Amino acid sequence: MYEILEKREIAAKNVLYKIHAPHIAKKVKPGQFVVVRAFENGERIPLTPVMWDPEEGWIVLVVFIRGKTTLRMSVELKEGDKILNIAGPLGNPAPMKKFGKILAIGMMTGIVEVYPIAKAWQEIGNEVITLHIAPEPMVLLKEELESAVSKHVIESFPLREGMGMPEIFKELVVRGQAKVRELIEKEKPDLVFMVGPAGGQKAIFEVVKEYGIPMEVDLHPIMVDGTGMCGACRVTVGGEVKFACVDGPSFDAYEVNWDELVARSGFYTDLERKALEDYLAKLQQGGVQ
Repeated sequence: MYEILEKREIAAKNVLYKIHAPHIAKKVKPGQFVVVRAFENGERIPLTPVMWDPEEGWIVLVVFIRGKTTLRMSVELKEGDKILNIAGPLGNPAPMKKFGKILAIGMMTGIVEVYPIAKAWQEIGNEVITLHIAPEPMVLLKEELESAVSKHVIESFPLREGMGMPEIFKELVVRGQAKVRELIEKEKPDLVFMVGPAGGQKAIFEVVKEYGIPMEVDLHPIMVDGTGMCGACRVTVGGEVKFACVDGPSFDAYEVNWDELVARSGFYTDLERKALEDYLAKLQQGGVQ
């Protein structure tokens, strides 16, 4: 079991967990992920180590509260508690080579996955510009990114009263497309890299492909086991079926079947909403399960 050494909220709905996980800390590389099962009767969720120390044996996960499991972790786990299982590292590391100038984009919590990759790219001699597209309450890792890369840009906006996810997403896309276009024309990157929701990645790709710049994307389809056995994370890339957990998570944006990916990402929205509502009802009744 994996002890929680530190737990704190670092932005709206974003909780940092520093966890004792020596076997992962010794092997994990930028771009890889882990699968966490926090509770005996809980689901498995993929999360990305943001920072780690192989000598001290800890990893840092930043968890966005978006459904039952992530809310349950926030409510029921505290410092000193144990997480039941963490499997990993899984997936392929990001390629560590000199691309030249890189524009690395994180939409919403995608920036936590961009951070270790961008930092490593900068360290081997690339000029890395990071862009975080997010509502103001969800701006993450600002100081860490400013000290890790050549330039860190934030495209944020305040949340207005009554603003739901459709309105937030529309604002993210409009502002993100405009800022990416501005940065491409000003900085002329050799590579664009992006992590974020599939719909947001597709929208940004529509801008990038106008300029013909190579673009890599970390994809996050529905995932169950993280080892290629379940097939849930299948994506179509270059006309072939790939599994994000073992063939990715990074793929050529020009080869991705974006319409299929976006459609599949919403398959279980109703069930996820029901699970969250049931858990909230139990909390209001004064009990958890």
